[in-house]
Amino acid sequence: MRGVTITSRPIRDDTPPFLLVQDAEDRLQRVVLEPGEPLTISYALADGKRCVGWYDISTHKNHICDGKRTVDIKFDSCFECRKLTGFNPAFYNTDTISDVQAAYNRQPHSVYIAYFGNGLAKAGIMSDSRGLERLYEQGALLYVILGSFANATAARDLEAALIGKGMRNSVTKKQKEAALRSPFDIALESRSFDSVLRGLGTSEDHKIVSNMDHFFFGAYRHDQITPIAGGVISGTITGAVGRYLVLENQGRLYGYWLNGLSGYTVTLDRVLQPIQEKPLQSSLF
Repeated sequence: MRGVTITSRPIRDDTPPFLLVQDAEDRLQRVVLEPGEPLTISYALADGKRCVGWYDISTHKNHICDGKRTVDIKFDSCFECRKLTGFNPAFYNTDTISDVQAAYNRQPHSVYIAYFGNGLAKAGIMSDSRGLERLYEQGALLYVILGSFANATAARDLEAALIGKGMRNSVTKKQKEAALRSPFDIALESRSFDSVLRGLGTSEDHKIVSNMDHFFFGAYRHDQITPIAGGVISGTITGAVGRYLVLENQGRLYGYWLNGLSGYTVTLDRVLQPIQEKPLQSSLF
């Protein structure tokens, strides 16, 4: 299959992970990433980066860019589509938000702490209308949910308090992939996470939940995962840690950030190619 990558979706309770691709007829097609299936991804940087369209936060659906516009590599969507989406995750830092976001913010939101290994954790908020998808798409290896609140503003108040105690509000892709370069010991990392929670005064009443079986289709191998960039992206699908696709190639596990493909033309097929050289970096861009 060939088309423009619109987005990647993480594994959820009811669906496997998938790529959403805009085909030559401007239809949005799901390419499901099934465990055990072979996959090779080729990409065409020379075609430039296309706008990935806009996202309806009320229905959680993607829509194509009517103008088929190109964008600078630092953006995923054009100005017109960003305006249609009308969503600012840092709404608390602005005096003006869209009507769409105002309605969204009035819905119940939960506060979570996500853990990524190596002592790295972050606080965040998520709309209850999305279930646990926010945790899945971030690749939270472990997490706790501190509670649900009437709206986003109330949830943000607790998030801000946690950040005020020293909790991060972001973790980089490089930090996330570094934690998976070594086998992830759930028991050991759970104790480390519990220590973080105790430091915040939040550990006693909240159960730590693991996503490892979820991300690795119930078959986590406890092997290191080596980041790859560009070149050959090929292997048997072994896991999907958020948008970090895990492939097995010649007995080794490799990780690739699917969101690096957003807006680029890709070709997907099932013919495996060997990865010959040791990967040196973690993303195309």
